[in-house]
Amino acid sequence: MTQSDFTTERLSATASEGRSRTIGGRGAAVAKARRRRSDGDVSRHRLVTAAGRLFASQGYAAVSTRALARAARVNLSAIAYYFGGKEGLYRAVLGRMIAESEPIMGPLLDALNRGLDDAGDDRARLARVVESFVRGLLDAILASDRLHWTMTLMLREFQQPSAVFPMLLDARIHPLHDAVARMIAAARGAAAETPETRLLAASVIGQCMALGAARAVVFARLGWDGYTPERVAFVGDVVTPAILRMIGLTSAAEGR
Repeated sequence: MTQSDFTTERLSATASEGRSRTIGGRGAAVAKARRRRSDGDVSRHRLVTAAGRLFASQGYAAVSTRALARAARVNLSAIAYYFGGKEGLYRAVLGRMIAESEPIMGPLLDALNRGLDDAGDDRARLARVVESFVRGLLDAILASDRLHWTMTLMLREFQQPSAVFPMLLDARIHPLHDAVARMIAAARGAAAETPETRLLAASVIGQCMALGAARAVVFARLGWDGYTPERVAFVGDVVTPAILRMIGLTSAAEGR
């Protein structure tokens, strides 16, 4: 090997080592960035989870940022870093609440609207649609663990609306109330937009929600220790005919 060949080989080896170090450095940087993103996702998840429980049990105003950080096991600065502050975190909590209820409420409302379209002027068929919806709503409120923790938080928001109440109103309240108002309008031969129809819609939804919100009263009065599937079905047997009568329909069982 000539001196020229030896020099060329050494230069090639050096360049190859440099490329390897560059690639290795880039790989380490990418891995580090991924770890940072993963750590950030964990911190955000912890904050939203802890904040949901605290806001539900104590109310937005009563929960300090220090209490939120302590419950989530994160630095106090993480609230501002990830959410821009306490209100941003609360907005994220409501966003999760809406997202977690969508797999339950979305199909329920879709089925109601399809049923109303199909029932037309057939009142017996309309009564079956209403019965199916009421039982589904009761099941969602009483039997779903996914919606259980959100009930108290939602009721707090109803009683003391915060700055982010419009988000809850648009994403969850209006769609539910509009669908139920349409159901009542079909049953009563009235317009869905009238004050009377909207009040009746609020009454129907309120009856179902009260059995979830005031579950401690229901359990104490009936000697229950919880809502089992059989007890939820029994609640439906009692409540559904009353709602049907309230909006001018008759259940299939009563019609026989």
